[in-house]
Amino acid sequence: MRFASAFFFLFFASFFQLACAGGTDFDLPPPIPPNESLVVAQVVFANGSIAKNSAVMIFAQSNKSESVYRSITDQEGKLLLSLERGKYQIDALLDYYNTPGTDFASTSTFSGNSSPFTIILYPAGSLSGKVIYSGSPVPSAKVRVLCPSNSFDYSRINGNSEVQSGEAGEFLFRALPTAICVVSASTGSFAASKEVQIAHGQHSSVELELKSKVDESGWPVMPLLAAAFFAALFFLLWLRMRQARVPFFEARQPRPQPSSKTNAYEKEEECEFSLSNPKAKAIISTLSQREAQIVKFLMKCNGRAKRSQIQHKLLIPKTSLLRNLRALERKNIVRLTPFGRNLLAELEENLFK
Repeated sequence: MRFASAFFFLFFASFFQLACAGGTDFDLPPPIPPNESLVVAQVVFANGSIAKNSAVMIFAQSNKSESVYRSITDQEGKLLLSLERGKYQIDALLDYYNTPGTDFASTSTFSGNSSPFTIILYPAGSLSGKVIYSGSPVPSAKVRVLCPSNSFDYSRINGNSEVQSGEAGEFLFRALPTAICVVSASTGSFAASKEVQIAHGQHSSVELELKSKVDESGWPVMPLLAAAFFAALFFLLWLRMRQARVPFFEARQPRPQPSSKTNAYEKEEECEFSLSNPKAKAIISTLSQREAQIVKFLMKCNGRAKRSQIQHKLLIPKTSLLRNLRALERKNIVRLTPFGRNLLAELEENLFK
């Protein structure tokens, strides 16, 4: 009997020791995959202060993978990311619990060549709303927002600058720069737009009442305006032909045009931005081929041009052009401002003069 008790005691003691040893192995942190490495990120606010002890949500996207991190910075505003080798788009959000809207946002790129890299947080706010028509919600309406911003790429951080309203006509832009933004909605022949002030850390709301794009008489406004414009143009052309006593349908000889060399010389003389400026050459040398092409074109246009003009002259796809213009804006080389449904791109004068 005593022998059996001693045997069971030794058996359970050995089993307990093995279980404790196995538990120690499970407490060890998992190893880092061989194709990833730890990257140190320094998080700061736009005013230069350190974002210490802050809960930051980070979205890291590359051609191969997408990762979401919820990390808290240390006393020095630093945090660790485990990333594969490659180039990443880094989007960050900081949202305090005691405020109704998103408080700070950031967009940047990371190529894996430098560590630590800096994430700069800019003031932000949120916007939600509803699209209605005659008091009823309108689903699947196209909702767009346009904000003047030199801080973060709000279209990228929200997934797009255009969203679709939900079944109840609702829409949401999670993070927008603190400015007066124009939000618009459209569907078929109905549209609406309003200006909204985005406040820091606040959640703004707006209701868009769709209205028909025709006047009260039921006649389409745009076709009538177009017809009136062409009628006035035809009348002015007829008057000019009559004063010159030239038959209306007679082919007129084209006026001699100066040579292309002369035009290029005159434009270069009138241009305030010189391509031979050493400072301009140094800045252009740091840009990609397409960014340098856009900057050179703006310099020949006295430092400013509309987005549609750049797209037409340089034959750059709209999506690619907007991406390169936003990249130049983040580098403080180009300033973008809304111009109706277009964008006006202007060079920062102090960089090229």
